[in-house]
Amino acid sequence: MMQYIEGYDRYQIVLFPEKIDDLVSDDNPVRVIDEFVNDLDLESIGFTKARLVQARAGRPSYSPECLLKLYIYGYFKKVRSSRKLMEMCRSNIDAIWLMCRLMPDFRTISDFRKDNVDAIKKVFKAFVKICIELDLYKTEVGVQDGSKFSAVNSKDNNVTEPKLEKKLQVAEEKINKYLEELDKNDKEESDSQEYTKEEMAEKLKILKERKEHYNELLKKMKEEGVTQISFTDPESKLMKTSKGGFDVSYNVQIIADPQSHMVGFVEVTNQCNDMGLLSPVMTSAKEELGVDVMEVVADKGYEDHADMLDCIKNGIIPHVPSKSRERSYEFELDYKGMEITEEMLNSTESECIQACLEAGVVPNVYKYKGIEISVQEVEQYVSNDTGSQNCFTLNEEGTSVTCPNGSELGKVSRLHNKNKTRFTSRSACKKCTQKCTTSAFQQVDLKDGQTILHTKKYQKINKVKITLTPDKEKIRNRKMVVEHPFGTIKRWCDGSYTLLIGPKKVAADISLLFLGYNLKRAISMLGVQELKEKMRLMKEVIKKGYFSYFFQISKILHSKSAPPQIAFL
Repeated sequence: MMQYIEGYDRYQIVLFPEKIDDLVSDDNPVRVIDEFVNDLDLESIGFTKARLVQARAGRPSYSPECLLKLYIYGYFKKVRSSRKLMEMCRSNIDAIWLMCRLMPDFRTISDFRKDNVDAIKKVFKAFVKICIELDLYKTEVGVQDGSKFSAVNSKDNNVTEPKLEKKLQVAEEKINKYLEELDKNDKEESDSQEYTKEEMAEKLKILKERKEHYNELLKKMKEEGVTQISFTDPESKLMKTSKGGFDVSYNVQIIADPQSHMVGFVEVTNQCNDMGLLSPVMTSAKEELGVDVMEVVADKGYEDHADMLDCIKNGIIPHVPSKSRERSYEFELDYKGMEITEEMLNSTESECIQACLEAGVVPNVYKYKGIEISVQEVEQYVSNDTGSQNCFTLNEEGTSVTCPNGSELGKVSRLHNKNKTRFTSRSACKKCTQKCTTSAFQQVDLKDGQTILHTKKYQKINKVKITLTPDKEKIRNRKMVVEHPFGTIKRWCDGSYTLLIGPKKVAADISLLFLGYNLKRAISMLGVQELKEKMRLMKEVIKKGYFSYFFQISKILHSKSAPPQIAFL
């Protein structure tokens, strides 16, 4: 007779119990997390309690190494709550193996993340550096985009000027209604059918206090120059979401690699849109990734001419589609005639790049990158603010004005909608040699009570014209690159919201999310065993913080066999 597969008897005593390590397979991703954290110098990164101090009374603290492993594994497995992480330490085989059967309380787990926000962000950066060394992340081109992540602040705990004004109007209407009812009851010498006089007086008091509170908030907003206030998380803001509604959120900016889709840089902002974020985010990303010149691809929301010009000045080549569907962008700089040396042409320093641009020369790092430069003579007006000889003066009668050349311009009309009087003389302007305007004749409009109007002197000056033609192919592939990390985070890890308060703590939460995403990408590309072996070879590099491309390290990492010892500089 056939029987079912039978399990072990729960009460059977095993003579030789299994090791915990036997319960976790060699290709389990948890082994990569263990290897990565073991190779980090947590003290230099800045984790609290990373150094053992002299024994004190009471129970010793948990190692930050164990708690960091737990958090990385939790985010890797879609678990972000400290209470659920505590449960995993008791029931999940991988977590038990990783923690060596340690079972910290949920408050200990929660406090670790709260107290080490800056260090956690550095852990994300450390893994990005490892991916760069392993040639998994390319730094030549970055794709930038932003997405809204809901803050720990409901819409009811956020007020804007229109919302406050509406609330004030409602409070005023209710106060007037109660006052009318009180007057009516006083005349009839009776109470209201719904409330007594004492209850009505109490409601009036509450409404007046509420009205006073609203007025104080409006006054505070005007003093601080803000348009909204959030109460739970003061630095979060009400933003428009991709679905068309509004939510109190943070705007998270990322830089992704177009080849591997890995995320190399994360920054949390409270700016409601992406306008003006291209240059500051890319400049920070460039410094963090250790890149001199970088190309960036972004969507139409980043189109800001001043911001894009700032990118070009700082070694960043922006590829942004035009909202008006123009093929290229044109920028202007003041021309500065200076000698450009060969060293300056080859330099990647921002100062040298800017000097080349202002001299009308294309730096070598910008050649064949869609940037063209030319020097052109343009017409420009220069204001003359001083001297009576450079102004139009109203005569005592107020019927004419005298121009800088001594000619009189008569009164021709009255501009009632602007409260101005217009003076002109076609014959005088026709014979004039000074030419204070490019038009056929000058029209002088004086406001009521104004007696002097300064002229604008016309000059020809040299301007540097920069023409940028974005790469259409890179723009076309942008969406399938940068939407992948955001979509994966929000769907795979339910990461559409943050768990912490304040941009610094939110940045730590988001960094852990994208660290888990990068780990999955790296394991998918190399596999657990190969990734572990290459990280082990880089152990000394990680601990010492040497993340530059040494020839010897690169040669070893990309070879099939490696010598037992590596000599480091």
